[in-house]
Amino acid sequence: MTSPRTAAVARFAIAAALALPVAAARAQDPGKAAQHQPSAAEQAMMEKYMKAATPGPEHQKLAKLAGKWKLQVTSWFAPGAPPQKSEGTAEFKSMLGGRYVTEEVHGSMGDQQPFEGRGLSGFDNVTRENFVVWVDSMSTGPMLMRGKCAVEAKKCALKGRAPDPVAGKEVPYSNTTTMTDDDHFTFALYGPGPGGKTFKMLEIAYTRQ
Repeated sequence: MTSPRTAAVARFAIAAALALPVAAARAQDPGKAAQHQPSAAEQAMMEKYMKAATPGPEHQKLAKLAGKWKLQVTSWFAPGAPPQKSEGTAEFKSMLGGRYVTEEVHGSMGDQQPFEGRGLSGFDNVTRENFVVWVDSMSTGPMLMRGKCAVEAKKCALKGRAPDPVAGKEVPYSNTTTMTDDDHFTFALYGPGPGGKTFKMLEIAYTRQ
């Protein structure tokens, strides 16, 4: 499996390779740089890389989340179990020229045990999918969710997997994010219960500070 770091290095290497002929010509003779014309295949490849790297309306939508939020958290530990209520805070930041959004969450779990989490959200121009990578202080493995969501949609549903300590392996999860307006949205997480049946484990109401 190709790691994100390996993929990034590969993209950089290809882009550098395509630009190398022009750089070499410029070093030998500045006048020759203008004479080098990339082949049609090189030009097409560069255009694809540029298109894949250019933020679009989907990224602009994510960037609007930037800022500080108050959280009202409701969690369930099993189907039919009484809900647990808590509060928290979140801060979203746009990064890498608006290509991604990070989320930093602080709150509590159960008997007020401190909780901290980090998320990285984006839109992949190549697969045309939204994605979220999540890690937190209650685990040592990441949750990765992906899904296709129309840019104008108020509701976005993602599916993915995360390691489960009880099952001893990765299990399926899904989530939905429902935007009320620019200052309010609701997040819900669904996963397998003790008997394997999917239920709503978590609901978070976000209000912009």
